[in-house]
Amino acid sequence: MRIRMGHRAVVASVSVSAALAAGCGGASDSAAKAPPNVTNGVVSMTLDGPVSSYDPTQASTFQDSVALAALYDTLVAFDPSGKLVPGLSDTWKSTPKTATFHLRSGVTCSDGTALTSAMVAASLNRLFDPATKAPLVRQAIGPGNSAKATSTADSVTITLAKAWSDLVPGMTGPFAGIVCPSGMKDPSSLRTKSAGTGAFVSESQVTGSSYTLTRRPQYAWGPAYAGQTAGEPPKKLVLKVVDDENTRANLTSTGELQIPSFTSNAWDRFKSTGGITVRTSPQSDTMLVFNETAGHPTAERGVRLAIAQALDRSVLNKVQSFGSGTLISSLGRPSYECFDSGSNALVPKYDAAAAAKALKGVKLQVIGTNILAGGAANDQVMSALQAAGATATVRTMDNQAWVSDLFSGKNDWDVTIFVYGNRLSSFLPVGQFFVHDAPPKGLNIGATNNPEAAQAYDRAATGSAEEKCAALTTFQQSLLRNVDVLPLATAPVHVLFAGGTSGSVVNGFAVPASIRVAKAGG
Repeated sequence: MRIRMGHRAVVASVSVSAALAAGCGGASDSAAKAPPNVTNGVVSMTLDGPVSSYDPTQASTFQDSVALAALYDTLVAFDPSGKLVPGLSDTWKSTPKTATFHLRSGVTCSDGTALTSAMVAASLNRLFDPATKAPLVRQAIGPGNSAKATSTADSVTITLAKAWSDLVPGMTGPFAGIVCPSGMKDPSSLRTKSAGTGAFVSESQVTGSSYTLTRRPQYAWGPAYAGQTAGEPPKKLVLKVVDDENTRANLTSTGELQIPSFTSNAWDRFKSTGGITVRTSPQSDTMLVFNETAGHPTAERGVRLAIAQALDRSVLNKVQSFGSGTLISSLGRPSYECFDSGSNALVPKYDAAAAAKALKGVKLQVIGTNILAGGAANDQVMSALQAAGATATVRTMDNQAWVSDLFSGKNDWDVTIFVYGNRLSSFLPVGQFFVHDAPPKGLNIGATNNPEAAQAYDRAATGSAEEKCAALTTFQQSLLRNVDVLPLATAPVHVLFAGGTSGSVVNGFAVPASIRVAKAGG
């Protein structure tokens, strides 16, 4: 897993062809030949890697999220602008300790069973049950918490043991997808078969390679997004594991893929191609994190400040996302709830001379993941530190190894670029990586030692809406003043729609239920 899951992204849409929105017409004379249109109703979309399970409670990766979003519905959802919108529930109300969701009528499971509030409560209680060992349940109910779901005739209420002000956004996560009775009866079947209320149902799979889903013709209750284009949902949706982005581009050109996504500049070849829409959307936030464990040079604030001053964030943005990202000044984007514009003044400015005075001869170990530009940003950090006189080395790992290293408690690093996909559009999920216990006992990856920040975080997690925002401002400003973190930039994803397809993109992911195929000759 990338340190990821969550969201609130305002999607920027780049129309590469005017004919594209309607899925009709041809490319201009100056444009490259458009990929062939879908004629059989089968649409293929890329995955970053294999799907581990069709069980929502076991979701832990981006590719799990994509598959689960097609197969299961959640009580609420985010739209492309970052607004909470109805899902299986049409209205809801909440306090920091409870949330009640009124369910919409007419929803059925993929086997035809009518969905009831008791079924929803049972599915949620399975998620909350410690025996289920759901890896991301803490994002829904908060760390170290417990919850119980109860039902009335048409509503479900979730009650927490301890307040968690992100309970409602937490219900948007793919791990909170509602499992129907057939899956509840035999959870082991969910490894390869779906049992949900989503727009698609599992058909077949070639494990580790492709996953074929079939459309549910009766599906009519998904979130309504503004700007939904005309056309028919795909008859089949094939999720293909294609790791190499140049291969993705080649398959798109030949019509073997219709909806690929890119974090590199491999999509540039389509800038002059007709019949393609590109939607660019932030998927992850990046920030520099320091290891403050005793004995590490980065335990000293002066060293952390010098490292921050040694880095030109604009240059780093050009390296890690080919310049398509946007610099951030806190632990997330301005679109997140409780964003504090005043934090910008606390971000250290690039000052190579000041950095050189403090870093000469300091030994620093940089580690990082290869998911952004193949890890080139890690090399850029090392080069900047070496230019400032530090004795810096770098170790770039595949994403799984990097995550394992951070949470193992080995403490064999000083600096890392932290990549977090915030699918809940909130500062609380990312904040937990800077407070309380260090790994392996807790999630405080850098062993950040900032009592003021930790106390503010706890107030934010349990307070009212007004208390939450005030506390989050204190929390983030305290981290920045102590140089416990250096905000870097967003890491966008470019999602392409080819072959007459269209759809909505939320936080860098094409939403399966929103995919449409234009009618021939439209």
